[in-house]
Amino acid sequence: MKARKSYYNDDNQETQEIFWPSFTDMMSMMVLVMIFIAILAYVQSIYNAYDQAQIKRELGQVAEVKKHISDLIQKQLEENVGKDKIIRGPNNTISVEGNILFDTGSADISEKGKQVLDPLADALAAIIEEKDMSQYLYIILIEGHTDSVPYDNWSLSTQRAVAVVDYLGKANPKLAKKEYAQYLAATGYSEYKPIAKGNSADALQKNRRISFQIILDDDKWQSKLKEIVEQ
Repeated sequence: MKARKSYYNDDNQETQEIFWPSFTDMMSMMVLVMIFIAILAYVQSIYNAYDQAQIKRELGQVAEVKKHISDLIQKQLEENVGKDKIIRGPNNTISVEGNILFDTGSADISEKGKQVLDPLADALAAIIEEKDMSQYLYIILIEGHTDSVPYDNWSLSTQRAVAVVDYLGKANPKLAKKEYAQYLAATGYSEYKPIAKGNSADALQKNRRISFQIILDDDKWQSKLKEIVEQ
């Protein structure tokens, strides 16, 4: 309903009517506006929840890729050297301990080491060929580590890592091609990343190792998250 007010003009010739909304109409309008705002907020919350779910799925997929690649490397190595010779370290790093791949003080892969790396080369080629994994992959980093016994440990650890990469390319020629080799790298850490404390024979053996670390491409998976947020 509308309230009506009448008044005469100065000449008293005509009557004008001015209509004002009633208090009830104003309250109804305010309620409708509030309901509309609430609906918009609810719809936005649905979109936000959907975006967050997508982001969580994407992050989960990235973490699962890294774990899955490490699992495959670990399984392959364990089949050839035994579970007790394989160590899983921080960031899902997989290490082959002891003198399995090399003789003491040598950077030449032993015959036993070649038997271990031959099937691993095929496994790494298969990993790189799997697009669901390689789309996030930046580098499979082969790390050389030594014990603390005085020696030219920087050179030895680096040479051993490079020797592993070189041999993998010989064991499976695919890994020597650019589209595969771009996912492999080598580095040496000398004695400065030990996984066992002390100078016991067991500790020294564990610290002499070749490790495989999976490094994902931050730009690739972060760009996917950015696309989700900007949708």
